[in-house]
Amino acid sequence: MSNGRSFQVQFQPIGKRVTASPDESLFEAARESGIDLASACGGEGNCGQCRVMVLAGETSPPNLDEEFILSELEIQQGERLACCTYAHSDLTIQVPRESLITGQRLQIASDLREIEPDPLVRAYPVTLTPPTLEDIRPDLTRLMDGLAEAYGVRGLFAGTAVLRTMSPIFREHNWQVTAFVREQEIVGLVAGEKRPLGLAVDLGTTKIAAYLVDLETGNDLASAGAPNPQIGYGEDVISRLNHVSRNPEGGRVLATKVRETLNELLTELIYQADVTAEQVVDACIVGNTAMTHLLLQLPVRQLATAPYVAAIGTSLVVPASELGLTMSPGATVYIPPCIGGFVGADHVAMILACDLDQETKTSLGVDIGTNTEIAIRKPGMSFLTSASCASGPAFEGAHISDGMRAASGAIEKVRITESDVELTTIDDAPAVGLCGSGIVDVAAELYRSGLINNRGRFDKAHGRVGNGRFGSEFCLVPAAQSGSNRDVLITQKDVNEIQLAKGAIHAGLQILLEATNTPASEVEEVVVAGAFGSFLNIKNAIAMGLFPELPNAQYRQVGNAAVIGAKWMLISREARSRAEKIAQNTTYNELTTYPKFGRKFALGMLFPEPVSRNR
Repeated sequence: MSNGRSFQVQFQPIGKRVTASPDESLFEAARESGIDLASACGGEGNCGQCRVMVLAGETSPPNLDEEFILSELEIQQGERLACCTYAHSDLTIQVPRESLITGQRLQIASDLREIEPDPLVRAYPVTLTPPTLEDIRPDLTRLMDGLAEAYGVRGLFAGTAVLRTMSPIFREHNWQVTAFVREQEIVGLVAGEKRPLGLAVDLGTTKIAAYLVDLETGNDLASAGAPNPQIGYGEDVISRLNHVSRNPEGGRVLATKVRETLNELLTELIYQADVTAEQVVDACIVGNTAMTHLLLQLPVRQLATAPYVAAIGTSLVVPASELGLTMSPGATVYIPPCIGGFVGADHVAMILACDLDQETKTSLGVDIGTNTEIAIRKPGMSFLTSASCASGPAFEGAHISDGMRAASGAIEKVRITESDVELTTIDDAPAVGLCGSGIVDVAAELYRSGLINNRGRFDKAHGRVGNGRFGSEFCLVPAAQSGSNRDVLITQKDVNEIQLAKGAIHAGLQILLEATNTPASEVEEVVVAGAFGSFLNIKNAIAMGLFPELPNAQYRQVGNAAVIGAKWMLISREARSRAEKIAQNTTYNELTTYPKFGRKFALGMLFPEPVSRNR
């Protein structure tokens, strides 16, 4: 290592932080830390597969290999070959999906009921009579007359985008087509007899989940997920909003990044389902208020500072082409309403899919992520009450020394015995770091085993507690057994980060109970939603104080409820109407203005007493 210097390199969207010296390439630093970058040449600068994007920081200048493989424009935009690039400062690196050998596990499934389809777009297969010298009606008139005769549908119109495709389709396919109609508008035409399809998306701060759905049956045809590419510009929403405020082109760049990823996912779904883009006639995209603002490139400066006001709170219907989505020419995207602050359309979708708006018992809905949204519904209440807490990215693996997202080699389950550490990793691969569920487990296990006290401080006198660069630490996996040839550690700083995250969620839940005059003993059900919640060990989450003591509550883990809510709004008019009512009838509580917030946050950071030391 040159002159004893080293730099921190943050690889996004994996969420892995790596220490690199100026003498080792980014490819070497990634490989030593268990990040598998593609490379047919083994890092010799010949194949061009290990492409990365430098988002922040100073690096070595491009060498001759890079100048040969990469275009001048690509280099100007920050694209580099990891094997030819060396850190000259702390760096933030974006790794494209195609540069990774193994991808991140993305939770896109859920465990919720299905609903009866009643889509906004209908399909009308029709065979038209070709024009003759005696019948020279315009093509649109001929289509409308045919639909009126076959189905009694009248008073239709079509936009110019559809009109541009109409005449060639008629003539190339022998006048046998399917017209897709939303209300009175013809939004698309396809050859032959085909079903209308829709795209349902949960646009998360960290992850994007998407479904391709048959609008007539409600059946899922394909599903896919991807990291949110905006994460390279900030792991939390405030960082991204500030980036947009500071950079004149920031809003356009972040909107373009996520729109391109959405279109890539759509292309992947279409390929999986073996259908055509012209069949995709409708979409519903849900996300928190910041995510939808960034997607639509709306003003965000006012959203980033108190009192955190959205530019718009009502639902929107946007042309799909405006968002760069390759769909039917007249297709639109429905963005549901937000509730208030950062409680957005994804929370509305979660409430909808979990039926919290129709619940007959006292229930809490908790969607844990970088921002954690909470809703409560009590019997006899005609409305719900919601809140959002900035739980931070610790449960996504960020700000944890060996934290990472849920990729191959991530520790997801931990059990500390008297003499050993028992753990499970994703894909059963050698351990390289900790993902969210593993982070919760290790915190609970450290406390249960007496390695930390209720304030989260390591017992330095304990024989298994070591001392490292960041103070006290506990070794989960020694270097000889890890996938990175380095110890996988949990440090005092890591425990403090976990306490900050759990303190915010714990305080948010307690304040919402107090604000609605709900004793903890009255809560009958806690619905835990979201990707992180799918893999969470509930007992350990309670033991480490993520949730307050709710003695009579049953916990239900439902997976990605937001994307199911998006699907419901896509295929059902009634669900879309319910979503509008949920937004109107949900009271938003701003936690930071609550008089006892600071104290409850501090108390929430403590590990609860008493905790059983035996299982």
